[in-house]
Amino acid sequence: MKNRLISIVKRYPPEIGGVEATALEINKIAKKIFKERIVITYNNENKYKIENFDDVEVHRLPTLIDKFSVRYSLIFNKILKKVVKENDVLLYHYASGQPELEYLFQRKIKRNKVRKIIFYHMDVSGRGFLSKLYNRYVESSFFPDSDKIIVTSPNMKVSSPVLRTFQNKIEIIPLFVDLKHFYYRKDNKREFLLNKFKNKKEKIVMYIGRLGRYKGLDYLVKSYKYLDKKTGIVIIGNGPKEKEIKELVYDLNFSNDILFLNHVPYPDLPSYYSAADVFVLPSTDRGEAFGLVVIEAMACGIPVITTELGTGTSYHNIDGVTGRVILPKNEEEIAKAIKEILFENPERYKKENIIKRAAEFSYENFEKNVVEKILLWKIMISENAILKL
Repeated sequence: MKNRLISIVKRYPPEIGGVEATALEINKIAKKIFKERIVITYNNENKYKIENFDDVEVHRLPTLIDKFSVRYSLIFNKILKKVVKENDVLLYHYASGQPELEYLFQRKIKRNKVRKIIFYHMDVSGRGFLSKLYNRYVESSFFPDSDKIIVTSPNMKVSSPVLRTFQNKIEIIPLFVDLKHFYYRKDNKREFLLNKFKNKKEKIVMYIGRLGRYKGLDYLVKSYKYLDKKTGIVIIGNGPKEKEIKELVYDLNFSNDILFLNHVPYPDLPSYYSAADVFVLPSTDRGEAFGLVVIEAMACGIPVITTELGTGTSYHNIDGVTGRVILPKNEEEIAKAIKEILFENPERYKKENIIKRAAEFSYENFEKNVVEKILLWKIMISENAILKL
């Protein structure tokens, strides 16, 4: 029987995000090795659909609950039992919620000779007791049955509290930036953005991404009270914290100094990155496992500021070379790093060094890693190892 790749992921394109993009690209690469590629995911409709998306069979399950970053469908285990067959390679994009929480029930469905690989996108954190309970459960039940665990940086491998007992199973596959798309554009959006400010600005500090719980945008906003008034902040994106962040800007009387833009089409992103003088990702907890936007900005030659979380945010950004790595949850530190890069020591952050570092995260390197560490790895597996589904 031919091996098949079955991916289990909370969201899948056309829904967008870092996990979704990674799952999509792995399936594109897998086309060279697996004739059949199947995705089990969720949708926002009250019906079960099977569709072809980019030559991949996608099972979209009706979502009963979508809360606390968990999606739940009543038919998940039924569809999993129906789809999975002997010799399949099962790729879990962690954390998805239901697939991990119901793993003990999945084991009772049937026994098959399949390979279980976990692509560990992030630690589950920031939910207090619920996070601790969740982590304790997956550490004792879900991860021990895995054949291999993929992380996106060496930092995550050594610092994740959940992965500490599974070091021998871990492989590192950093995420990638499309260097053919993300590069410095002379014809960029700088004048367009500067003209949108009500007060005259000369420097642009930029954030692009989701306006979510752990993104630390409140600290970026508060940092403005320490900055030169000729500096403006541009925040591009939307999300659940959008209203709260905009209200904070208004309350602090920064409405003339901090500019919000909603969605920017993917083809236009390099022109916006290229308009910035510095890019800031001020994330506050380990839910930020990598920070793909950082290497997109770096590929355009823009110095970056990230926070030290023990994850990929301090892996791609080399402190003092490509930008600054600072402590999280500290608006004064953000402002200090911005002023150093823009005014005090700008010559230290050379565009060519920043671009050179970004080039290490090429698609070609990602593809090579995926083929060797996920897709071809099945050839080297003993036929005797059994995953209990």
